[in-house]
Amino acid sequence: MSSVLLVEDDQDLRFELSDYLSSVGYTVHGVGTLSAAEQVLDQGFALLLLDINLPDGSGLDFCLRVRPYVRAGIVMMTGRSERELRIQGLKGGADAYLVKPVDPEELDATMQSVLRRACEKRFSMVSAAAMPVQWRLDSVRLTLSGPNGKVCKLSQQEVLLLSTLVRASGQQASRAELLASLDTQGLASTGHRMEALISRLRSKVMEDMHLELPIRSIYGKGYAFLDHALVN
Repeated sequence: MSSVLLVEDDQDLRFELSDYLSSVGYTVHGVGTLSAAEQVLDQGFALLLLDINLPDGSGLDFCLRVRPYVRAGIVMMTGRSERELRIQGLKGGADAYLVKPVDPEELDATMQSVLRRACEKRFSMVSAAAMPVQWRLDSVRLTLSGPNGKVCKLSQQEVLLLSTLVRASGQQASRAELLASLDTQGLASTGHRMEALISRLRSKVMEDMHLELPIRSIYGKGYAFLDHALVN
């Protein structure tokens, strides 16, 4: 019996697909956000069914980020059928791409095909490799180390902002949380200053480390750090 992680924010559709897949022999764990998916990803799943547009980020970005570390087959599902989007999803590590509304029988057939290909490649379909720490933030030395081994010197403001983001639940923090973390030291009080700080931080990391800082703005919510990091 294959285990499935279903990431779909439409509750009715999530329940509908979960019920059908359970009836044909899968063990299904359904969640509605990427942060909830990441919390259980290390349990190991044979298949990951992933919506693209989710409340806390893009399923495409998530697929690209976790693909090197999970051995599960990945099936993308979305209401958007643009050719470029399908190509982007498949290049980002998805094994299959389905356009909503998804026919449950077609989904089952697609999942079986992905599982067969996984077996042919001799994947262990019920395990996930540990997510490695990509970034290290040293709050004493005021430095940020990247996955390429380069180090960037930070200001106190930048360390406060990054540590708040990395330590936030699901590595996502609201604008209010970020402003509050800066205000504890009397360092910032407006959204404009915080946005300018993030912009300068991105530029500094690109210039000093030749890396794109994985901070993503989430409209109406705040910001998220889209990679694994450790704060010392």
